[in-house]
Amino acid sequence: QTVGMTAWSFGELPELMELKVDGQTLFGYPALQDDGDSVSIRVFDSPDAAQMVHRQGLLRLFAIALQEPWKGFEKQLRKDIELGMRYMPLGDAADLAQQILWVALQQACLPEAVQDWPRNADAFAEAARRGRERLGLLIQELSRLVRQILDEWTAVRKRLPTAKIWPAAVADIEAHLARLITPYFVREIERVHLQHLPRYLKAHQVRLDRLKGGGTPALTRDQTALAEWNHLWQSYERRARELAKSGVQDERLNQFRWQLEELRVSLFAQELKTPLPVSVKRLEKAWQQLSQR
Repeated sequence: QTVGMTAWSFGELPELMELKVDGQTLFGYPALQDDGDSVSIRVFDSPDAAQMVHRQGLLRLFAIALQEPWKGFEKQLRKDIELGMRYMPLGDAADLAQQILWVALQQACLPEAVQDWPRNADAFAEAARRGRERLGLLIQELSRLVRQILDEWTAVRKRLPTAKIWPAAVADIEAHLARLITPYFVREIERVHLQHLPRYLKAHQVRLDRLKGGGTPALTRDQTALAEWNHLWQSYERRARELAKSGVQDERLNQFRWQLEELRVSLFAQELKTPLPVSVKRLEKAWQQLSQR
């Protein structure tokens, strides 16, 4: 059976399969596909396509295996009225609950490295057992982080109407908020980056305070910093659009995008500190290396 499966009942799942089609030998990459309340096995001709589908298929199988605690956590999250209220400008509280559940499930059950993902029933059962132990705590941690992000986001948005005297800064902040805090930000932004969002959002407050108290010199500094940042962001955006059109993933470009977030903090709110040293010069150099490849 290769469809309608709700448990790992199909033996070892190889990374590569040999298929005979019309007398020809073809190679395919098998993956579990999420079919909503079950999974099926599909074969793809590219490892990248297989991996994307397989990640979600594995997660669906874990969700089925852990459905008893899962349902309880889902109920708890839906009852969190405060969290739902904070998220309301973006969407439905039930959507947010689902995002938190899936992200926590991935953290609990799926190792970072693809080669460590389970390939047989025993490895799957072990990963599910470990996941069951950790899921509740991870949901708690993630909910706390999401609450913090939404609080910072709300605080910045509240300040913007009175900051219209600096139109370029406000337009930049609004564009940044729209890019960063989408209705699906919890699922779309990798956990490793998500944890830094409160700081990226707080940087807007520091920036607005600086503009408020610093007069013309502060405004001049802000405009210079914005021009430098925009120059790098536009280069990144152009490349990202080209790659998206051709369906190519570039992890180095993704890393550069998050370095640009750190550069914003460094330019507009140095006192909030960045985990690694970052400057316009460093990023210009990094961009040149990226462009040469």
